[in-house]
Amino acid sequence: MRKMRMEDLEQKIEANRKQANAIIRESRPPGRIKKSRTRSLGEREALDKIAIARWEKAVAEGKIKRISKRKMYYDYRE
Repeated sequence: MRKMRMEDLEQKIEANRKQANAIIRESRPPGRIKKSRTRSLGEREALDKIAIARWEKAVAEGKIKRISKRKMYYDYRE
């Protein structure tokens, strides 16, 4: 096994950093990069409340129709 000092490794990484970043940048597909951050607990709770409120509002306005025993139709248009 080859031995290497930590300082030598850090110098090698620093010397190749620019080239490595360029290769990574060029290998990405064009277009917007999708973020993968997970939602916080507060965000999830707020989105759940919004979805439940919208569902209850749609039920109250009669926009949800039962088509069959296992199927429902939601008219999302205003």
